[in-house]
Amino acid sequence: MNMVVFRRCQSALGVAAVMALALVASLVFAAMPAAAVTLSRADAGTFLRYEHGGEQVIGVMAKDSTNNYYCIESGERVEYQLGESVKLRDDDTARRLGWLMDHYRDGTAAEHAAIAVLAHDLLDLKPDTWKSRRVSVMRDNPTLRRKVEQMWEEAGSNAPANATVTRTYAEGTRTGRVTVSVTNAQGKTIAGIRYAATLNGPAVFANGSATVTGISGAEPIVYSWKATGEGEVKASVAYDRKQVDVFAVAGGQDLVRYGGSSQVSGKAVNFSVRKEFVPTLGTAVAAKVVDAGQPVVDTVTSGVDDGDSWASGLELRASGWYFDGLGVGDLSEPVMPGADETAKEFIARLGTMGFRPSAYGEASFTAPGQRVDVRATAEPGGDAAYEAPRGGGFGTWVWAFEVEKLSDTARQYIGKDVVSGFLEYTETNSNRARVSVESTVTEHTGVVGSELSDTITVDGFPDDHGSFDGNVKLGIGADRAMAQVSVWWAGDPNDSAGDEAYRPQGETPPAEDSNHRLIGVWDYPAVNGRIRVGAGAPDAHGDPVHIVAESHGWYVFVWSFDGDDRVMPASSAYDDAWERVRIWDVARPRKPALTTQVEPGIVRVDEPFRDTARIVGDVPEGAYVTFTAYEAVEEGAVPGMNGVLLDEARAEVDHTLFEQTIASPQVRSPKAGLVYWRASLRSRDGDVLVSHELGVEGETVTVEAPDDPPAEPKADPEPEKPVLSHTGAGVVAIIVVGSGAAAAAIGALAFRRRSRR
Repeated sequence: MNMVVFRRCQSALGVAAVMALALVASLVFAAMPAAAVTLSRADAGTFLRYEHGGEQVIGVMAKDSTNNYYCIESGERVEYQLGESVKLRDDDTARRLGWLMDHYRDGTAAEHAAIAVLAHDLLDLKPDTWKSRRVSVMRDNPTLRRKVEQMWEEAGSNAPANATVTRTYAEGTRTGRVTVSVTNAQGKTIAGIRYAATLNGPAVFANGSATVTGISGAEPIVYSWKATGEGEVKASVAYDRKQVDVFAVAGGQDLVRYGGSSQVSGKAVNFSVRKEFVPTLGTAVAAKVVDAGQPVVDTVTSGVDDGDSWASGLELRASGWYFDGLGVGDLSEPVMPGADETAKEFIARLGTMGFRPSAYGEASFTAPGQRVDVRATAEPGGDAAYEAPRGGGFGTWVWAFEVEKLSDTARQYIGKDVVSGFLEYTETNSNRARVSVESTVTEHTGVVGSELSDTITVDGFPDDHGSFDGNVKLGIGADRAMAQVSVWWAGDPNDSAGDEAYRPQGETPPAEDSNHRLIGVWDYPAVNGRIRVGAGAPDAHGDPVHIVAESHGWYVFVWSFDGDDRVMPASSAYDDAWERVRIWDVARPRKPALTTQVEPGIVRVDEPFRDTARIVGDVPEGAYVTFTAYEAVEEGAVPGMNGVLLDEARAEVDHTLFEQTIASPQVRSPKAGLVYWRASLRSRDGDVLVSHELGVEGETVTVEAPDDPPAEPKADPEPEKPVLSHTGAGVVAIIVVGSGAAAAAIGALAFRRRSRR
C-alpha cells in the first residue's frame, strides 16, 4: 500500500469506514458461500504484540489446517467456530490481499502483522476503533509502517490484474503465433500466474489441441497455431486470480482468510484463418518464333494469389499442354476456363472447338517465385522431345495445377484446379514453316545468245501467306510478301576453255568478281505453286522477264526467301546441278536419245515394279544414269513434292556402246496412288546431260489397292526386257563444243530437282 492509501485511511477515516462497510456489505453478500470451519489458536511467531488498554496482538488471529485468519472488526473477541463464508468481490484490493495471504502463508511475525494492518485499513467494520488501535500498533512496532508499505507495493506488482492474448500471422492466414501475457495493475507482465489459452474456430495449437495451459513468465509466452479450415477464430485467455474469504461472525470478530484461486477471463482477440491457398502460374514462351524441327520451351513461374502464402515446403506439380498448327483465323481473344472448370474439363472443351494438344510439359515447385524452363515432350510424362512441325502455324500453352494429380498432403491445401487460359498473349508463339523448292532449267546447255528460263515449284508456305499483317499483342510480325529469283554467271570471260574451273561450288553464291557476276534479281510472290522465270513470263510486278546468255560459261538460277515470323529463310543451292545451264560458244548437232518406260504400268500395293532407260547415241566416258521414284500420291497432286521410294539410284553406262538399256532397282509401294519416275543421264561430274519432266508418258506407275480377296501377285519383270521407243518418252540432246575443246556429248532437257535447306 502506498503512502497515499495510508493517508486516505488515516486522515479521512470516516469516509474510509463508510466505504469499507459498503464494500463488505455489497461485495461479500454477492459471492458464493463456503462451508463452515472450526479454528484453532494462532501459532507463536505469526503476530506482534502492542499495548492498548492491555496487551494486544496484531497478525494471525486464528488458523485451520491450511489457512491463516485475520481480523477485520476491531475490539471484538475471536470465535473459533465459524459458519459459512462468502467471497470478497473481485477487485484490486481483493487480489492484492489474496496474493499476500497466499505468498506469506509461512511468513514472519512482522509479515503477518503487516497483512493484518492492511486488512484492517481496507476492510475493518469499525474504522474509528481501528484508528486508535493503529496508533498503538505503530508506536510499539516502529518498523511495521515501512513493512506495510513495501508489502502493499509488492502485492501490486505481483497480483494479476489482467491477461491479454495477441495473434500474429506467420504463413499467410494459415499459421501464426498467439502471445499470452498476464499483467498487474500497472500493465506490466508478471510471472507465476496459471492461465489457459483457447482457440474457438477452425484452428488448433501446434500440439493439435484447441487449448494450452501454462504459468506466466516475466516475458510474454508464445504458442504456434495452424488453421484447420477457413473462418473466424477467437483466441481467449483465462488466468488465476487470488481470492479472499470473509466470515461474518455475529457477536464476534469478523475474519478474512486466503480464498484460493479461480480463473477469470482476460482480453480476447478475433482473427481470420484459411488453411487452403490459391497457387498461380506465370508463363511465357522462351522464344516467340521457333523454327521447324526445333524444341519448344516455356518458362513457368510459381506464385500465389494476393493475400495468400505457399504452404512451407509443399511440392506442387503442374501439367502443361501445347497446341500447335493454329492458323491466323484462330488468333481470337484468349479462351478462359470457367470459375469451377477443372483442367480436364477445359481441355475437353477446347477439343470440341477443334483444338487438341500436340505436346506436353511438367514442372514441380516448392515455393512461390521459382522458375522452370520446360521443354515440350511428345507424350505426357515422356522423355522424347517434341519438335516444332515442318508445316508451321501458331502454338500456345495451357498450364494447370490439377487437384487429382496432387499428393494427399497437397490436396489439403488446394481446393480446386488452377488453370491458365488458352491463347494468352505471353503463351503464344509462331512455329516457322520449312519451305521446299524444286526447280528445273528449261535447257541444261546452250550457246551464246540463247534465252534462258526456269520452272520453280514451291511448297510449304501457309496457304494464306502474304496476307498476315502481324499481331502486336502476340508480338508476331507481318508476312514478307515477296521471294526473289537471282541469276548468276560464272566463268572465264577471256577463254571458254577456262570455264570449267568456275563450275558452281557451294550452297551460297560467291561475292561478285571478274569470274562471278550477278545478272539480275526479280521479285515473285512468296506463295506455293509453280513459277516461270524468263522467256517473257511476268514477275510479281507484271513485268516480262527475258534472260539472254551473253557470254560462255555457267548460268545459275537461285530462288531465295529471306524469312519472316511464319516461314523460315529458304534458298535453292548455288551448286544445284538442276539449276544451271552450260553455255558454249558454238553448237554441234548430235542427237543421242533417252527413252524410258516403267515395268509394269499397273501394280497392286506391295507388288514390285521398276523403271528402264534406253540410251541411243554417243555418251561421254564416266557417264551414268540415275533413277528416282516418288511416293504414291493422289491423282491431281503436284508430283515431286513428297518423299521418295528410290532416291537417285545410280546405274553405270558403257560409253563404248551406241545403244543400251539400263534398268533401275525394283521398288514396292505400301499405299495406292500414282508413283512418278524420273531418269537422268549425267556426266562423270554430275552435270545433267539429258532427263525428262515428271509425269511424261510411260514414267508413271498406277498402284491399286488389293482386291478382297487379294489377287495373285504379278511376276517380276525381266531385268533386260527391250523397250520400244514409240511407247516411252523420247528425248533428243544437243551436243555443243566450246572453242578449243573436244566434243562432248551433253543432253539438254527440262528437269526439276528438290532443294532443301
